[in-house]
Amino acid sequence: MTHEQAAYRIGWDQLPGPVRAAIEPRLGDRARMVTVPSGGFSHGMAVLVELDNGRTVFVKAIHGDDTLAVRHRIEADTVSRLPAVVPTPAVLFSIETAGWVVTVFEAVPGRHPRLDRLNELAAVLDAVEQLAVVLTPNPLADMPTIEQSYGAELTGWRQFAEHGPPVDLDRWSLRNLDRLAALEATWSDLAAGDTLLHTDLRPDNMLYRDDGSVVVVDWAWPCGGAAWVDLVSLMPSLLASGIDPEPILATHPVTADTNPAAITAFVCALSGYWARNSRLPAPPRSPNLRVHQAEKARIAREWLTRRITPPGGRRGTAKIRRRQTR
Repeated sequence: MTHEQAAYRIGWDQLPGPVRAAIEPRLGDRARMVTVPSGGFSHGMAVLVELDNGRTVFVKAIHGDDTLAVRHRIEADTVSRLPAVVPTPAVLFSIETAGWVVTVFEAVPGRHPRLDRLNELAAVLDAVEQLAVVLTPNPLADMPTIEQSYGAELTGWRQFAEHGPPVDLDRWSLRNLDRLAALEATWSDLAAGDTLLHTDLRPDNMLYRDDGSVVVVDWAWPCGGAAWVDLVSLMPSLLASGIDPEPILATHPVTADTNPAAITAFVCALSGYWARNSRLPAPPRSPNLRVHQAEKARIAREWLTRRITPPGGRRGTAKIRRRQTR
């Protein structure tokens, strides 16, 4: 699935006239050309707008009654209060007008990083380290904790164990379901911490710039937790690119000293979330979301099988060969 197929986004010309009329005076000129970047699974508007004066901005908009409008508001509020050293585009302004929520960001030239290129992977890993450093301790003390944000969501294995597994659940998961449910139940205590987390790190939420640096975008799901959570959340994207995450986790400053059991519990929770959510009905304006989640479920499950110790067996990650990635 390409990123271009991810969601049915509305375009600039689909915004009601009064909304565009409220935005353009704040921009200082009229829109001349609009480009829709690739990536993302939300259905609101997200476009690069080039103005008559040559300036370019990034504009996000969604109707105020939409279920995702709260996420737009959270992102605008979060980014506007982040420390200036955080590698992310600044909010230029945000307004609510004619029933729509609109946020205008600084436009940063760049493209999504390719994780299978070592220099771009290194830049991504550097950006994750920078986030952990500048966002610890959490500069936004009013943010929810990771347990408050995700405690009710990361319960997929427990839901299957309590209510019955789906008929198409793979044999390994079915055979280990009680064990997976018990392991999943431990993740939230292990992931507690005092770092402001992004929690949705993946290549299409990053921009690789010409100077070799990476900026992180789409702060719609921030919360407080352990610094290692964001790096571990990125690992399924590395696996999808054919990269072994274990050497990175063993050497990266954010995870080098992290208890492996904590990482395994969180991977278990992620795999259960994707396993359950991939079987839900597809959102009408994001029809490929469940396909994406099913692939993430498969990747996370296969990784999990290598991390946990089979009964009477050895730890699956013990003999993984390390290789230089930075």
